[in-house]
Amino acid sequence: MGQLTSPDPQFEVTVCIANWRGAPWLADCLLSLRKVQGLRCEVILVDNASDDASVDLVRAGFPEVQLILNTENLGFAKANNQAIRRGRGRYFFILNNDAVLNDGCLEHLVQFLHEHPRAGVVAGRLVNADGSIQYSYYPVSLPSLPSLVADLLWINRLWPRGRLGRGRLARDWNPDQPYRMEQVPGACMLVRREVFEELGLFDEGYLFWYEDVDLCARCLRAGWEIWYLPGARILHRGGASFRLLDFSSRSLLRFRSMLRYARSYFTPGRFKLLKLMMGWVLVFRMPLIIMAHLWPSATAKEFWKGGWQTYSQLLKELVATSSTKNR
Repeated sequence: MGQLTSPDPQFEVTVCIANWRGAPWLADCLLSLRKVQGLRCEVILVDNASDDASVDLVRAGFPEVQLILNTENLGFAKANNQAIRRGRGRYFFILNNDAVLNDGCLEHLVQFLHEHPRAGVVAGRLVNADGSIQYSYYPVSLPSLPSLVADLLWINRLWPRGRLGRGRLARDWNPDQPYRMEQVPGACMLVRREVFEELGLFDEGYLFWYEDVDLCARCLRAGWEIWYLPGARILHRGGASFRLLDFSSRSLLRFRSMLRYARSYFTPGRFKLLKLMMGWVLVFRMPLIIMAHLWPSATAKEFWKGGWQTYSQLLKELVATSSTKNR
């Protein structure tokens, strides 16, 4: 994983931002960080080979931001790890490039960690532009076989506040009260330095998705607490960079990460059941892929090409993981 840079009392917080093609919304994110008061912060932005104006925007308008430039898109985990290794703060603030902090947000999160020494991770309240909470980002409980099946069947997407497949913690959750959770969204999480020193950084085997869930799972195993604070508000566009990927690429990355998480934390029996369910989902998608192949439009042809690639690669991985043992 690599060793962390020694902490510097000059900095309380290292802000870590992974960026890919974030020029349309990056300035709002960085401007909100400038409004943080009473905290000594350093901001490290890792650019994953953006082909837009992101880097020029940072260089011209935000000279206080440290830049790390990658020659390819290394994903969320690797990019944030690069920033974490360089960071000198007491706390590490993992922040999406499409997030905008409300006044007092970061200060509130830092104060909570000051006052709760067993809290290893704390996150705020992600909201839409109209102020409504983004329920889909708060599974609250760690993934289980029922919750992942609900995810595969799009039940959680269609019914983000539904209780189907969710654990007791999620059913009892009151989003207007501070709450101890099993997982919080990586879009905006404050992590104590000691957590990374003790457990290691984000698992770089996850390219996109589940790297934050894996970190939370390791925190709980080690006895750290994870908290949600409704008073720390963050305007969040929600996966703005991820939406720049085509649907098939997103599906492939999400399924791969789901398999990796389940292989690591599920019993062999539950892991096999998840693979079986994933196989059925692929079977039911097959008619759509075939119809796209037969449809005359160029858009449909592209869907077929990407869909077939996703289908074939995932089938290979489902077979390849059959003999893999849980760690």
